[in-house]
Amino acid sequence: MAAPIRYETTGPIATITLDRPDALNAITVAMIEALDAALAQAAEDRAVRVLIVTGSGRAFCVGADIGQLDQWEKDPGLRDRFYALAPRFFRWLEEFPKPVIAAVNGVAAAGGFEICCFADIVIAAEDARIGDAHANFVGFGPVSAVVAPTVLPRKIAAELLYTGDMMSPAQLHLWGFVNRVVPAAELMETALAMAGRIAAKQPLAIQAAKNLARRAGLVDPGLLGSHAYESAKAIFATEDFQEGLRAFAEKRAPDFKGR
Repeated sequence: MAAPIRYETTGPIATITLDRPDALNAITVAMIEALDAALAQAAEDRAVRVLIVTGSGRAFCVGADIGQLDQWEKDPGLRDRFYALAPRFFRWLEEFPKPVIAAVNGVAAAGGFEICCFADIVIAAEDARIGDAHANFVGFGPVSAVVAPTVLPRKIAAELLYTGDMMSPAQLHLWGFVNRVVPAAELMETALAMAGRIAAKQPLAIQAAKNLARRAGLVDPGLLGSHAYESAKAIFATEDFQEGLRAFAEKRAPDFKGR
């Protein structure tokens, strides 16, 4: 059986490609298990500074593989594994310590939409379609119902959650959900270029910034501000901080090592 994802690294950039194109990259238990392993590998690899998630074929991801529901009926244990693994995967993606870029190459619905919700940056092909879609067939998505209103204006999130409609990247760009809309042929080039710019910065500082940004609005601003200054003090003590100062003084590009 072919692997449900591909994991590749190019220098400081790791790429996870959902690779079930004939099934529009629908999520199965095996895919979640593979995604968990890939996220762990990318998190532990000090050489990796940025993660890109994309899909193969004409879809980014259409969510859970509804076609496997008959297997769930025959094997309740499979259904239980899915409902145990899926929340853990999304929590792991939310807490992933390094920047995550979703390169949306086609339809991103249900679980695919939720991956976009947790990504730090979304770059989408012009012809992509993005939406929650759970309402169309399976009621509602527990993850998107909780997360979508935190990354979109509440009324836009409500429209997506209640109607199941899909939106264009251009529409979602207006609401800040999509960072860049590009021709499909330029999608990965754009994502890799963005990842490269981020990877060139101080990795420890970027991770600290991500951690603080994720907590903004969820923690008392005074407490978070104090934590931000403590994090900044820790960054000031790193070798990378000194390298940044030297590079500025010497009018050259810095060479950050993550130390």
